[in-house]
Amino acid sequence: MKSLRWLTRLAKLWLEFWLPLLLITLGVWYGTQWLNGTVLSQTYTIKSELDSKQLQQAEVTLEFTVLAIDAEIDRRNKNTEVTVKTAGSSLKELEFEYPVIEFVEVEKAIAKELNLPLDKIRKLIRYRLD
Repeated sequence: MKSLRWLTRLAKLWLEFWLPLLLITLGVWYGTQWLNGTVLSQTYTIKSELDSKQLQQAEVTLEFTVLAIDAEIDRRNKNTEVTVKTAGSSLKELEFEYPVIEFVEVEKAIAKELNLPLDKIRKLIRYRLD
């Protein structure tokens, strides 16, 4: 008699707790399967295609103070490597390379690049010849 009551209580516990838990779990599992199938089976169309051949340009303006300009002229390769040391910005150094070896041409190229007057460039520049 006691074992029968125990079995009845066990069956009642299974029906009250485990069966609803099993049904909820199965419902959530099948629901997510249906949702994944519905969402992932949809086709995605691109409204406008990207043109990878077109070059994108961005214009950046920085404010900094030029501390020194070092120009290394390589006469064999006919180019000049220029290093500009700056302050007042997180950018501490700029590097340029120009296909000229004449002093005046180098100074003009730097002035154009940095948007500075030639007399200021001449005061700050140091040359090294190779």
